Amino acid sequence: MQKPLQFKISSALKNIIGRDLITDDFIAVFELVKNSYDAHASRVDVVFKDIYSGQGKIIIKDNGKGMSYQDLIDKWLFVARSSKMEGDEEDSYKNFRDKIKVKRAYAGAKGIGRFSCDRLGSELYLESIKDEENPKIEALITDWNKFEEDSDDEFVNVSVLHETLEESSYGTSQGTVLEISNLHSEWDRKKFEDLKDSLARLINPSAIKDEDSFKIFLSVEDELNWDK
Repeated sequence: MQKPLQFKISSALKNIIGRDLITDDFIAVFELVKNSYDAHASRVDVVFKDIYSGQGKIIIKDNGKGMSYQDLIDKWLFVARSSKMEGDEEDSYKNFRDKIKVKRAYAGAKGIGRFSCDRLGSELYLESIKDEENPKIEALITDWNKFEEDSDDEFVNVSVLHETLEESSYGTSQGTVLEISNLHSEWDRKKFEDLKDSLARLINPSAIKDEDSFKIFLSVEDELNWDK
């Protein structure tokens, strides 16, 4: 007699579709910025803060459509599920005119870009505010190290922390912020210059003045003196 069985998924899957697949820091940042583009942001800020202090952070902040609590459950925390591939990325827009206005060719559709955060650092604070009436401020805290403690643990049994906030930590009214800390790699001026060149490939010069333009701002406060 036949009976159905299911695969079990080890928590080690995180590394297989994360650090092992996303092979360097540039690709990781690039993938996260592409996610902002796909969320119809017109601006994304890539900020390196206190990068030479040993307590550095990478902050990626956009003004895209953001995510609700249900979006976090159904999309962000749904591993390898891609709204772009499923064709429902536009469903949350308010009306047909908005959907047409912001329609873009998606830059990424594999559903694993969120694991780029783990490539860059072991701790992630995510804050998102959806473009809707009376939005709530949703936050997730992820410690990627928890997925590495015991490969016998099942992936779905490793928890992330959720909180609905009264006030945005970044003073935003719409979009998503990724704050990545406990960084894995060292950064220097040459690496920042190379990252700038890499990110420039996402910008279409002919669209800079268009209504649907996309702008990337790279900020490294620790390098301001050298800029002068």
